[in-house]
Amino acid sequence: MHLANGSKRFLMQMNEGNAELASTDFSEDKTGLATILQLFKEQIHLDVTAIELVELTNGNIGMQNIPLFVFETKEAAQTQQLPTGYAWEEPNIFRKIIEDYDIEGVPFF
Repeated sequence: MHLANGSKRFLMQMNEGNAELASTDFSEDKTGLATILQLFKEQIHLDVTAIELVELTNGNIGMQNIPLFVFETKEAAQTQQLPTGYAWEEPNIFRKIIEDYDIEGVPFF
């Protein structure tokens, strides 16, 4: 999220006080992109019409290959308060988390 003051925040899922990348289970009847957009819309209550997919890459956790979608949005476009379990975190929190992933073509943030 681009804040009005020019800084950035990253959407994180909170698990027992620890930040993790926001994620959802794979769906047999939807693409990965459709599944994450459904999470954004129905559970996190983001305005999905005001987000833009800027990068898609792959990451590995253990032996599992997972898609990593990178979206951008602006603070003014997301007026809903995040539900419990989600937070907009500082970039250093995000960087620390992705250090644990084996990511192909790491996006620049």
